[in-house]
Amino acid sequence: MLTSLNNPRIKEVVKLRQADQRRLRQDFIIEGFQECKLALSSNITFKEIYFCPRFFNKGNENELLLEAEMKGSKLCEVNESVFNKIAYGDRREGLIAVARQPKVSLDSLKLKVHPLLVALEQIEKPGNLGAIIRSADAAGAQAVIAADAACDIYNPNVLRSSVGAVFSLPVIKASSWELISWLKAHRIKIVCAALEAKLSYTAVDFRGASAIILGSEEKGLTRLWKKEADFQVSIPMAGYADSLNVSAAAAILLFEAVRQRGVK
Repeated sequence: MLTSLNNPRIKEVVKLRQADQRRLRQDFIIEGFQECKLALSSNITFKEIYFCPRFFNKGNENELLLEAEMKGSKLCEVNESVFNKIAYGDRREGLIAVARQPKVSLDSLKLKVHPLLVALEQIEKPGNLGAIIRSADAAGAQAVIAADAACDIYNPNVLRSSVGAVFSLPVIKASSWELISWLKAHRIKIVCAALEAKLSYTAVDFRGASAIILGSEEKGLTRLWKKEADFQVSIPMAGYADSLNVSAAAAILLFEAVRQRGVK
């Protein structure tokens, strides 16, 4: 059992809270029982799991640890003070994994016949990115693409707000130019959300191959995307507010596509 807050291994885990360390090492932290379980079932590679039985509250944590060990993960028990040091936020479930970032790209994505995709240009807030990933997974989208991403896909707040959906759904980073070229090459309809658009989102046919594109929280989409769009759409607003949170807008557009395609 590790009991020292100054243990070098513990210091290395703490460093993974920083985006530059995650990029450098290509590792990230997964915290919580449900998140670890989903990651394991999605074949995310665990390097090691730090666990503190004092915080277990699900009843089958030992089964998860056994599964992780069988898949090659190292197990390391820690005391409460050490676990509190490496934990992120105020939730304590006794499990923190260090995992390898999966290698996914546009070229590795095997498209369905009529794929539904979500792309986010320069999204900044991890909580919004995670919420959109969660909605995309619930709507049956095939992937989420972060174009010119301003926040790290593996930020702990992204993982937490996605409720583990980030492990079951490909989340890909690409430049806007790269993504536009790829969408056009695969004949995927580009539907951009824009406040000034005159066309309602319900007027677009989402039954074919479609990509829903949303912009940053502060500035929306750049002119590049609006120029390359097949359709620019807006969500009619009846009250004083002239816009929705980007994650709410994404959910509305996604489930309009679900409605048109039929719930299955």
